[in-house]
Amino acid sequence: MADTVDFDKLPGLRDYSGEQTSRQGVDEISDVVNQLAAADIPSCVIGVKALRYFGAGRVTDEWDLCIPDHKLEAARHLLLSADDGAKYEVAKPPPPIPSSRRHAFPCFRLKGYNFWFILVPSSDCFVDPSLADHVERSRNGVPYASLVQFARSLLLQQLIADIADLIDGMDLDIDWGVQNIGFETLQEESVKFNELRNQRVAADGDGHGMRSPQVMEQLWSERASKEAKDRRIEPMKQGRYFTRWRRIKSPEDPRTKDRPV
Repeated sequence: MADTVDFDKLPGLRDYSGEQTSRQGVDEISDVVNQLAAADIPSCVIGVKALRYFGAGRVTDEWDLCIPDHKLEAARHLLLSADDGAKYEVAKPPPPIPSSRRHAFPCFRLKGYNFWFILVPSSDCFVDPSLADHVERSRNGVPYASLVQFARSLLLQQLIADIADLIDGMDLDIDWGVQNIGFETLQEESVKFNELRNQRVAADGDGHGMRSPQVMEQLWSERASKEAKDRRIEPMKQGRYFTRWRRIKSPEDPRTKDRPV
């Protein structure tokens, strides 16, 4: 007889027995952000939720919240020790994947709800929420990594699919990258970033997320060319979309739309 699988012990498996959040968790993440801000801990949303803000058709129940490294422990302590009773509890981290260190960071759940968020140190994602030009706010007031810094962050992390989704969500091109990203400086910064990241991956002991040198401008241009963008449009969307995520009849900036981001 086959062994019984204990699903509670599987890494990253989510328990969806809680209540659903309203507006896809916007109110809940705003509460987290405001609680942290009241304690002088800046934060901003990165990851898949940020890609959604910038127009990509991605889906997730988890929020990635960037926190300055030196504030990370204070944030964790604050969220678990509120005077009126902690609203949050420690949750299982997501399962390890080769392109990410998310599984190594503090993960929390709003008690009784299907709402999870992960505190990501700023040095790991190359976004500093304490810097004004690294953050922009949605129409709902949620702080997100700014478009330029988010693009730079994805390039340094070599998150290829995310780079393509950001490009398609915002309809960016090669020239936009040349004018805004600063490839020469970013290339220099990538050396130190990769060294530090690889040291941390080695310390994790699982080998997930190791990086080798890449040419930042090439990573961008290979995905931001018109030919590359056209190839990513699905056959059924041909003639109705001008990028994978942008419809011809709705050409406006996705950040201006009335939607829960």
